[in-house]
Amino acid sequence: MTVIYNSILETTGHTPVVRLRTLSAFASEILIKLESFNPGGSIKDRAAVSMVTGAERDGRLKPHGTIIESTSGNLGKSLALIGATRGYRVILVIDPKAPRSMVDFATALGAEIEMVDTPDESGGYQRPRIERVQQLLSVTPDAFWPDQYNNPDNVRAHFELTSRELLNDVPEFDALVTAVSTGGHISGLSAAVKQALPDAITVGVDAAGSAAFGYPFAKYSMRGLGLAWKPGNLDHSVVDRVHLVADYEGIATMRVLARNEGLLVGESAGAAVFAAVHHAYRYPGSRIVVMAADGGVNYLGESFHPDWLRADGLADKIEAAGITTPEGLVAAASRPTNEQVPTEYGLRTATLAND
Repeated sequence: MTVIYNSILETTGHTPVVRLRTLSAFASEILIKLESFNPGGSIKDRAAVSMVTGAERDGRLKPHGTIIESTSGNLGKSLALIGATRGYRVILVIDPKAPRSMVDFATALGAEIEMVDTPDESGGYQRPRIERVQQLLSVTPDAFWPDQYNNPDNVRAHFELTSRELLNDVPEFDALVTAVSTGGHISGLSAAVKQALPDAITVGVDAAGSAAFGYPFAKYSMRGLGLAWKPGNLDHSVVDRVHLVADYEGIATMRVLARNEGLLVGESAGAAVFAAVHHAYRYPGSRIVVMAADGGVNYLGESFHPDWLRADGLADKIEAAGITTPEGLVAAASRPTNEQVPTEYGLRTATLAND
């Protein structure tokens, strides 16, 4: 049956779920939901449409207004897509870690770029980016800030829509493994999954160095996950366990997935799959669903490029850890840099004897 859409935004959702062939170790099954099939190439399309539509509905965003947001890339692509289709000016505040391909995508659709290139005292860029957003809001008429970190419409998109889609495709599973990011998709999706599958474990995957769960902040290389603070959208009560993945573990995993599964996924998805393999090691025989937030095309000039890996000091770490084959990845995930650990709430349910 032929379907004709009235807007590219209507193609958001209904992303495929693929079974991993070479990494479903320890008698477990790992399924990966590929959010790169959304029109803007990431899971952020779902949140962006929800946040903008909510603002249109209640008058916070007026016709021909301006959308201003802080982003490391993917949400910027989504907002640029919305701006082009609905007639909004879009200003994106980014930092030097934003992949060049993401910037090129957004500017091709008419978005304007504001670069923040001075980090704060901890080495992070999120706070300086938000400060620049606030400055722009004060001088821009009819401006709307989606505030992806604290906007409940971000969470709502995944609670109401993404979860329904996932549970229709995979009605039964034991664990949901996904990057923490701004807290929107993990909180909304996990809350809905726990209503349908009360015994399912949610593993929040974050960068080693992220402070979203109260750990000390430190610099890290991966994009798409990690924050210097706890975002308002992150509901710790629906996250059972946390796995802080090292840069070399997540980036090496995305490279193994490309060469052995034909799956070109992003850095946060690589980290999530690494955490999923570790979860399979600790919970043999599990059925595990991984959310792959974006695709690897965004990172071809960086994470998939040997010169970038060497310059960032990751090439030697990946080689030393042996994460260059599926077998090497499984072995490394059995003894990761950081073990997954229960959260305060997870202590009540998904605790292992050796935690």
